[in-house]
Amino acid sequence: MDGLVPPPAPVAAAPRPRPAWYRATRVALSLAPLVAVHLALAAAPFVSPTWWTLGILFVLTRVTGLGISVGFHRYFAHHSFKVSRPVQFLLAVAGCTALQKGPLWWVAHHRLHHRHSDTPADPHSPVAHGFWYAHCGWLFAQDLMHPDHGPLRDLTKFPELVWLDRLWMVPGLLTAAACYALDGWAGVVLGYCGSTVLVFQVTFAVNSFGHTFGRQRFATGDGSRNNWALGVLALGDGWHNNHHKAPGSARHGFAWYEIDQSFLAIRLLRRVGLAWDVREPPAALLGKGGA
Repeated sequence: MDGLVPPPAPVAAAPRPRPAWYRATRVALSLAPLVAVHLALAAAPFVSPTWWTLGILFVLTRVTGLGISVGFHRYFAHHSFKVSRPVQFLLAVAGCTALQKGPLWWVAHHRLHHRHSDTPADPHSPVAHGFWYAHCGWLFAQDLMHPDHGPLRDLTKFPELVWLDRLWMVPGLLTAAACYALDGWAGVVLGYCGSTVLVFQVTFAVNSFGHTFGRQRFATGDGSRNNWALGVLALGDGWHNNHHKAPGSARHGFAWYEIDQSFLAIRLLRRVGLAWDVREPPAALLGKGGA
């Protein structure tokens, strides 16, 4: 056998491309929660709200909104503060209740947005792709359904986050079931679906309005703006030009009048010992608060 050249190893066949109907079905299932919660509001005239309904609406807009702003955005996407692994998982669950897909999907697109802000490679730029595409049309693009997780090794090393990213609908469905148990269909339609739609639309508005309307305090090379209405509604994420100037900062409101509810929540976590190494912008940027 000496001197004989071994036969070449068999070449693995390239995976067959999925048929168009399969890809379309995957897209439809992925977008079903987004569409369903909006359509569910058509049932609002047929349910009777109670004080429980208003309480659920108020609490969930905070839980899901902070899950996106504090959890998905400031913690997972930018690592602007540190928490323990159990708290990290709870932040991911809170973000998933907003039905904006899983933490890996959300972070992959947001980091791409910062890397290529307002260029054709930005997944949701109103400057490059138009206002309505940036607001919500980009969610229907098939090539954005499955982003590359290669650059997310800081997150994929946690198996519980990978698992949650695959089952991202579960926290939302369980929350909707809890709303039904507390307040019947009013709790589901007005409490859960109502709060989820509000958080959806505010998040969409940061992508569209936040790069179109408002003031630019800093020259960041893109269209990011500070918008006072979004600053309040998006729990501080509407101070978007500030954020693009210092993306790693846990604080987005640089001036005393720029209300940043998410940063207040992070400070509360730090005060009770659940967060530490909270990153803030350089003092020189805070000094430009009146500009």
